[in-house]
Amino acid sequence: MKILITGSNGFIGKNLAAHLKEKEDIELVLYDREDNFSKIEENILSTDFIFHFAGINRPESPEEFYAGNTDFTKALIQLLGDKALKIPIVLTSSIQAKLDNDYGKSKKLAEEVVLEYGKSAPVYIYRLHNVFGKWGRPNYNSAVATFCYNISHDLDIKVNDESTVLELVYIDDIVYEFIGLLDGNQPSEKEDYYYHVSPHYQKTLGEIVTLLYSFKESMKSIYVPATGHDFEKKLYATFISYLSPDEMIVSPESHTDVRGTFTELVRTFDSGQFAVSTTKPGYVRGNHYHHTKLERFMVVKGKAMVEFESILDGVRKQFFVDDSEIKIITMPVGYIHSIKNIGDEDMILLIWGSELFNPKRPDTIFKEITKND
Repeated sequence: MKILITGSNGFIGKNLAAHLKEKEDIELVLYDREDNFSKIEENILSTDFIFHFAGINRPESPEEFYAGNTDFTKALIQLLGDKALKIPIVLTSSIQAKLDNDYGKSKKLAEEVVLEYGKSAPVYIYRLHNVFGKWGRPNYNSAVATFCYNISHDLDIKVNDESTVLELVYIDDIVYEFIGLLDGNQPSEKEDYYYHVSPHYQKTLGEIVTLLYSFKESMKSIYVPATGHDFEKKLYATFISYLSPDEMIVSPESHTDVRGTFTELVRTFDSGQFAVSTTKPGYVRGNHYHHTKLERFMVVKGKAMVEFESILDGVRKQFFVDDSEIKIITMPVGYIHSIKNIGDEDMILLIWGSELFNPKRPDTIFKEITKND
């Protein structure tokens, strides 16, 4: 399948091209503003699908809106008409096409040109909301790109009204929607003659900025954001893309005693924490119980004997695990539990706890398993 992408060096074009390059059965023709229109003319007869992203949104004069958004679209559609081609085309427009400004009007005129072509060929006109994601240009593509860049580089940002609401759509959701069209899927959300990409999010500038500053702060620690929340996960991925690789490393604090080491790896705000420990042969970890806090253990190296004992009725359970088959062990509340290294080498244990350790209310009551007679 041969695919033409205009505006291939732009925000959406870069991301779509990156995904399509991963597919072995796709040949890409990448066209951007520095290319001559002859590049399209030379490839158009063998093109199977067109993604038309080329356009202008930050010109030096209003006339450039019409030259970049309308006239170029006319030239492309004219070429298809002259060759009597019926190639499916995706046009990225904007929600501003409803507005009475030069950018919106130039986009609306481009839509009308493509709609006319659509009387004889498949066309998909997408009015996109504010797009955010990796590779967005600060001070050009979106406020989110600018905020991410400035905050990640310790630069000031300006927010005139924190209550201003942005309607946002994530770059990879756009890409997956467009790749779905290649696979024969139907667009996800239609309004009148044009489409939107789902999901889209309504967030205030204040919410966005607060999250971005929290992401910046978390890079100094083992805390991670609540990535179970869809928007927060996507905004976090976007923010991280603006950081230097040198900022990706954090040294967690380790605690060492005669048994080995214990290191907290990750703390979350809503899903507990993760840690790793090493235990020397013959030593025991645990010998405590919890009332509410749950723990899960995974022996990823070595051999262990695991014991449970109910503090209510003394019921006991003993079993053995090793690294030949990774097993996840949940330590139930109200049970004393212990893990003893019964191997000849250091045991490595991964640990998840359902809540962050609170020294004022640790919910960790030390008590040893009853010795066998």
